[in-house]
Amino acid sequence: MDPEEFPVAKFTVQLYFFPFSDTIKLADRDDAPVQIATGILIKGRSKHFLLTCKHVFDHVKISDLIILTSLGFSVGLPDEIKFVNNATDSIDLALFELKNERLAELKSRYSFLPYKNLGFSHIFGDELFYMLYGYVNKRTELIEHAFEVESFAYLTNTRHYKRFEELGFNYNENISLEYNRRKQSDFDDNRKIGPKELKGMSGGGIWLSMAGKKADTYKYILVGIMIEERLERGFIIGTKIELIENEII
Repeated sequence: MDPEEFPVAKFTVQLYFFPFSDTIKLADRDDAPVQIATGILIKGRSKHFLLTCKHVFDHVKISDLIILTSLGFSVGLPDEIKFVNNATDSIDLALFELKNERLAELKSRYSFLPYKNLGFSHIFGDELFYMLYGYVNKRTELIEHAFEVESFAYLTNTRHYKRFEELGFNYNENISLEYNRRKQSDFDDNRKIGPKELKGMSGGGIWLSMAGKKADTYKYILVGIMIEERLERGFIIGTKIELIENEII
């Protein structure tokens, strides 16, 4: 899937483990960044944010993660992070406010999802289709001095799990979506089977596609963020986007 042609790609970033102190040219390093997670760039009423998962930072320092941009540079994350979570870690969200040079550099390659496209009031329904979009680890390759980025996206439905609360989650805050490898290959992929693992998709967006005003046009509403997978049980777990509404004003 070509990330340049897919509608939500411009709001979606891949996070890499690559220890450094500030913005740096990749050509100045001999080692390659290591894929670790996905994130979404969003816009509040007046501020700009990176949204991803809290657990991404359980075993790494914030300063060790970067986002690559089209100019051959990498952007480090701000020191200040806000975790949106609870006692059971079932919300598992992290927000970074982006300013100044970081913001300008990211805008050279990506866009920030407008506030109106954040589905704070969305009601999940069994009859609706949702799209999960992000980056699976080990599907992005460093070829010579350029990264060949391969995103992963699939359509799916909600799947209710009777023992959801026993896993530490609840349907007031969380979402469970079906993942069946034999049904969920890439949108434009001839392969019929999806990946065995979805590591790296943490922080990826859960989107609802809505018809636009013109024929064959669509707008994508962000309704959730993927936080965990339970592939042995056939579903993935997300957090509802409404839980950050008061944090991005």
